[in-house]
Amino acid sequence: MRIVSVFLLVIFQAFSPVAQNLKIYVHLDTSIKQSLTGRLYIFSQPDTTKGVQDPDPFDPSPTFHKDVENWQGEQVQVFEGKEAAYPVSLNEVKPGWYKFAAVMDVNTGERSNTAVPGNYYSRKDVVAEIKAGAPNEVHIRISNVFRERPFRETETIKYLSVKSEILTRFHHKDIYVKAAVILPASYKSDTIKKYPLVFIIPGWGGTHYDALQKFATDRYGVGMGKEKIYVYLNPETQTRFGLHAFVDSRVNGPWGKALVEEVKPWLAVHYRLDTDPSQHFITGQSSGGYGALWLQLNYPAAFGGCWSVSPDPVDFSDFTGINLYEKDVNMFYDKEGKERPFFIINGNPHSTMKKFMDFEAFMGDGGQQQSFEAEFGIMGKDGKPEELFDKRSGAIHPGVVANWKKYDLGLFIQNRWKKIRKDAAGKIFVFAGAEDNFFLHQAVKAFRKKAEKANAALVAELVPGANHWTVWQKDFVARMHGEFDKRIKNSR
Repeated sequence: MRIVSVFLLVIFQAFSPVAQNLKIYVHLDTSIKQSLTGRLYIFSQPDTTKGVQDPDPFDPSPTFHKDVENWQGEQVQVFEGKEAAYPVSLNEVKPGWYKFAAVMDVNTGERSNTAVPGNYYSRKDVVAEIKAGAPNEVHIRISNVFRERPFRETETIKYLSVKSEILTRFHHKDIYVKAAVILPASYKSDTIKKYPLVFIIPGWGGTHYDALQKFATDRYGVGMGKEKIYVYLNPETQTRFGLHAFVDSRVNGPWGKALVEEVKPWLAVHYRLDTDPSQHFITGQSSGGYGALWLQLNYPAAFGGCWSVSPDPVDFSDFTGINLYEKDVNMFYDKEGKERPFFIINGNPHSTMKKFMDFEAFMGDGGQQQSFEAEFGIMGKDGKPEELFDKRSGAIHPGVVANWKKYDLGLFIQNRWKKIRKDAAGKIFVFAGAEDNFFLHQAVKAFRKKAEKANAALVAELVPGANHWTVWQKDFVARMHGEFDKRIKNSR
């Protein structure tokens, strides 16, 4: 989740009585002259030593919201217990000390409902003690607006923003592909050399701003092995329904096509890269891992190799532990009627699928599940992606699953390997930790089985002892660059 640094949170004292008569008043600062329409969120933090942040989807602090129209001036928005709430209602908040903050989400064009340009927020958190059996009032003032974060270029890290005519036509508005270009150390001094290219697609919450952080670039081994130009992509900009991951989608639009047909040619004009597609590589993590594999399979001649790590489900016969093709299958419950475990840490579930999905539904557009529905499915009559399952019962809709099939990469390999073999053989590497927190390793196993039956020349491995994130160890990254480097030709 994206952390909202301006929010701050509170020490939670777990007294048993239920708080009574809690009301939260949200005021607009006099500096805000606009009339605001959107969804008003209130976030809490039961540890006052910390700042208020986006709620943890696996253990959320009490969160509330309501839809507001034409809010302006001295009007006050009052929360008094009837509003949407998760995991408890306003008057079920346990007594104790809390910090509270508010966000007014008016920018519906981006997946995040908090820290995106145009949204308003309370800069100062409010510390309050909630007492049992007594009237409790909390007053929050919304005073600031999130603005576009500046990208601070360096000598070797440059900002990329390319208007995509392909995506603009699809969405009927201007759409830009955004990224950071990371240049090799010799780029300035060696004015003749042309360099191979590596695209990086980060996972949930990752953007091109990560290229300015060493810990993020170290994960992907930037600077390791032979010199390369890296393009650290933003997989979530200008998408309402979650990460598009540079997949050609019937809902999000043809992001993969834009990358291949517009961004790559633009880079060739503006930077000294080797224009031979065999010298262009791609890697990604989680949602970006799925995108990297999807791109290599669907544009096999456009890339010289992909390294897909901890990818989102690559085989829908094991979609986060669920066989979507099974008759009468349920998202929330297994065959015995027990809630499906989710978010596994050291073998122990820290949530359930139902709780996770309930929270996403409460928070609104742009969550992980909806990103799947937008990435793999079609638009519904309500102007949102068709839902995979009934949000109340958890029953999976077979018709939606049928619409998803073209994005089942196990089926893709099974049915289309012979067609792409010439351009794809030896280029595909897929990895997941054998203890992935979201059961994604099981989808990689299912994918591998279909690949073996199709005699597909690819690598699909589970890394012993690794989870969704710890798979990225130094020797693992060195192996990735070793595979890329084997394919790099010497060129001036």
